[in-house]
Order: sequence, then C-alpha cells, then structure tokens
Amino acid sequence: MPKFTVIFCAFLFCVTWITSSAQISDEEGVKQAVMNYLDGGTYGDTVKLNKAFHTSASMKYIDNKTGEYRDVPISEFLNRAKANVGKTSNRKTKIVYTTISGTAAQARLEIDGGTYVFHDYMNLLKIKGEWKIVSKIFWREDKPAASK
Repeated sequence: MPKFTVIFCAFLFCVTWITSSAQISDEEGVKQAVMNYLDGGTYGDTVKLNKAFHTSASMKYIDNKTGEYRDVPISEFLNRAKANVGKTSNRKTKIVYTTISGTAAQARLEIDGGTYVFHDYMNLLKIKGEWKIVSKIFWREDKPAASK
C-alpha cells in the first residue's frame, strides 16, 4: 500500500502542476484582451476585436465635432470595423498602464494615428475565467497641423 500511496501522490502533484501552469496569470489575461483590441484595430482583424469585447460592452465618448455625448453599443463599433478587414493601419499603440483588483481591471491605452491620438480607458471583467472588455471610454486628441 505505501508504494501505491507514493505513486498516487506523485500523480496528483503532476496533474496539479500541469493544470496550474496551463492557466495564464491575470496580468497576462488582461494584456491579452487589450492586445486583441489593439492588434485587431491595427491589422483589420475582426476576430481579435470580437474576442476582446464582451457582447454587451459599450463605448462612450464626447464627439469632437459636435460636443455631444455618445453611447454606442460595441456591436456598432465592431460592425464599422468590418470595413477595414485585412487593412493595416499606420498607427502606434501603447499600453500606458493596467491595474487589477480581483475580477475587475482597468487599462489605459494610447493609439497614435499620426494626426491624432486616442486616449482609451478600458474596463475589464474576468468572466468565466477569461478577461473581457466590458466598457470603453475615450478622448480623441487632434494634433496641430504641421507648419508649412
């Protein structure tokens, strides 16, 4: 019996170790969700964009042209993104910071498109073990035109 106990304990240890190493950390999960959003937009990859967001997510912002508050279901944003499938955007992206508290997280991102910079603030939740963006707010900063 002792030989069986030792073998059984070794087996349990291996299974536990393999299972725990297969799971990604929360930091990696948040970064993965945010990178799906950034890379999806940069490379016209709607699969990655869809993977980044929870289906009920929303996007809120103040329209730069009209000054009006906008509240857009993420499905509208994703439908507009279909026009850029396969097109690479000339932009630079950066994760400014992430912060995680239990099953909630925030990320601040910058997307520099040359003539503008988007300042994105993402709220994420860990839903069924996977990090998803549940809301996005942003501000578009237009850069001054280059002098001639």
